[in-house]
Amino acid sequence: MTSSYTHDVLVIGSGAAGLTLALRLAEKARIAVICKGELNQGSTYYAQGGIAAVLDEQDTVDDHVTDTLAAGAQLCHDDTVRFTVANSRESIEWLVSQGVEFSRYPD
Repeated sequence: MTSSYTHDVLVIGSGAAGLTLALRLAEKARIAVICKGELNQGSTYYAQGGIAAVLDEQDTVDDHVTDTLAAGAQLCHDDTVRFTVANSRESIEWLVSQGVEFSRYPD
């Protein structure tokens, strides 16, 4: 039997970018997310490590940019890294409001 579905937006890929887009659009449109395997089998699901985010008064954007550029073997684009870090707090807060539970280590 053939099924028919109607959606406003088709998101291809279940990584961080695809799922974020789907969540952002879900209040305004009918969304379908498709991927080549299980939703939790992409690279994002298995990614380990921290997020370059300034979350307390002892952190600075410049420190995170410096660390990220060093970790990226100077292959990262400074302006892109700086934009990402400068906007990271808002992104983390949005993810928490969506129910994402982050590990929190004081050190």
